[in-house]
Amino acid sequence: MSAMIESLDRPRFDEPTTLLDVIESTLRIQTRSEFLAWTEGPLQDIFPHESLICGVGQIGQHSIHMQHHLFKRFPLPYIKAIRQADDGIHSPIMARWCKEQKPQLFEPGKLDSAVDSRWLGIFHQYDLRNIAAHGMHDLNSNVASYFSFSRIPEALTARHSHLLELLVPHMHVALGRALAQAEPMQPPKPAAHAAITPHESAVLHWIREGKTNGEIAQILSRSEHTIKNHVRAILLKLRVNNRTQAVSKAMTLGIVG
Repeated sequence: MSAMIESLDRPRFDEPTTLLDVIESTLRIQTRSEFLAWTEGPLQDIFPHESLICGVGQIGQHSIHMQHHLFKRFPLPYIKAIRQADDGIHSPIMARWCKEQKPQLFEPGKLDSAVDSRWLGIFHQYDLRNIAAHGMHDLNSNVASYFSFSRIPEALTARHSHLLELLVPHMHVALGRALAQAEPMQPPKPAAHAAITPHESAVLHWIREGKTNGEIAQILSRSEHTIKNHVRAILLKLRVNNRTQAVSKAMTLGIVG
């Protein structure tokens, strides 16, 4: 009887798009943009979601120090809010994965008492709605890839855990391949790319890392007033309205990695 119940939770792939089709399509992923396009296409057929953040980094006891990441419709201020003093990213869901290294599912109202109330407030503030997360680690368990899906338009079940177990090993390989490749892109407008000075590029790097103007000023040994002027110039040159848009456009143009 228990086997029958378990089988009902397992994913069924009798639709035109099968799990094998989705896995096979990861073999064609070569770049970051192709990886994100894949999450919007084939992956949505069997694992619908609105937001995703993923990356690779060093595993800590309760957090991951992300070295490279990709995101799709994900609120980046959330990452800044859960970043630790040592620059590690920590959440109860990530901490549980670091300990168990098994798929993690979270929906508000279920096991709320088991998670930190401060984090729960941040979770609600940025309207993540739910989380399904899993990752892979290397042989020495030092470096990991981590994939966190949120705003999934259905109740989370054992089916989602099983899907993550099946998909994430292939996503791990595809993400590693994409991050290792230089991103092909259309030549940027010369004025926009050339106008960014080395000092502004350095400021952009630390903005991407979630640093405030005051923190950047300390790191670069400049006055906060100077950093504010750099930020204002960056927004004007990239023709964007805020810091998040500036980082996104700078990464697209190849100004920051």
